Amino acid sequence: MYAQRKVLAVVPARGGSKGVPLKNLRKIGGTSLVGHVGQLVRELGWIDRAVVSTDHPEIARTAEQAGLAAPFWRPAELSGDRIGDIPVLQHALQAMESIDGCEYDIILMLQPTSPLRLPEHVAATVEKLVQGNFDAVWTVSPTDLKYHPLKQLALDDDAMLGLWDQRGADIIARQQLKPVYHRNGAAYALTRACLLTQSALMGARSAAVVIDTPMLSIDSEDDLDQAECLLNKQASQHAPQLRVRQEGAAAPFKTFVVDIDGVLASLVANNDYTLSEPIQENIAIINRLYEAGHRIILFTARGSATGIDWQDVTRKQMTDWKVRFHALQFGKPAADYYIDDRLITLQEALQHC
Repeated sequence: MYAQRKVLAVVPARGGSKGVPLKNLRKIGGTSLVGHVGQLVRELGWIDRAVVSTDHPEIARTAEQAGLAAPFWRPAELSGDRIGDIPVLQHALQAMESIDGCEYDIILMLQPTSPLRLPEHVAATVEKLVQGNFDAVWTVSPTDLKYHPLKQLALDDDAMLGLWDQRGADIIARQQLKPVYHRNGAAYALTRACLLTQSALMGARSAAVVIDTPMLSIDSEDDLDQAECLLNKQASQHAPQLRVRQEGAAAPFKTFVVDIDGVLASLVANNDYTLSEPIQENIAIINRLYEAGHRIILFTARGSATGIDWQDVTRKQMTDWKVRFHALQFGKPAADYYIDDRLITLQEALQHC
């Protein structure tokens, strides 16, 4: 649940891809495309349900092994290569609401063909949807100005060359072009009303999250090769690697799961977390660990006792206090190190790195 809204993640993964047969089962970095989505969802603790919409038994089996649910079958009439996203999402939403006996507030489409997305990209998309009260939010990437729409050309029925958009005739310099963006497929978040009432992927009031890092939507064998290279480069910047301890022994980078209250925030009476103050010494350590390449997950039980949703307050505090982290989750975790004011301290954890 995100800000008291139930979130359904839908992973569209039909089996009939023509450009790359069974594309969603192809592997990059040793993991299938649908498996990458399962790994991503595990890092987003606020997703209530994550399901695959497929017509292929092997995709369903692989998705379930990756932690995604496959509780329904996509019908044949929604499995063709000319079927758009809207009817597929509508079918998935209605099927899950019938199965789960509830209504979902936010539908999050996570296409397997975008394996370079990071958890923070998805979280930012949902956060913008909620905070801006938008109908829909898409992730987009800046389009290189040399491919700007006003510079594109077209051929008519007689093979005569002309500008795709005649407004381009007035453009004489790159500096005159306004930035444009293209969808990168990393995440689409939309409200229930947008999907069912407006029957739209881009609602009447929509916004975007701009991703500046390389994104890729896989449609060909070349895309798979390129994704492998980009994923390796991304992993060198974000994932566990080897480094050397002072005494010379090799040690992998770790995942640090860090409690907030008593570690990064002062303890307060009556669980009124609006009164919390930052513990700057520990925040500085966390930021150093983040910058050194370790993965930082903030995991708090705020609200477990009171039933109050503290997500918005907590996110604002972490932003205001300039805490660097990869994911924020609510509950109780397990990881390489679970840092809690009642368990291992940051100082003790540092001795193992």
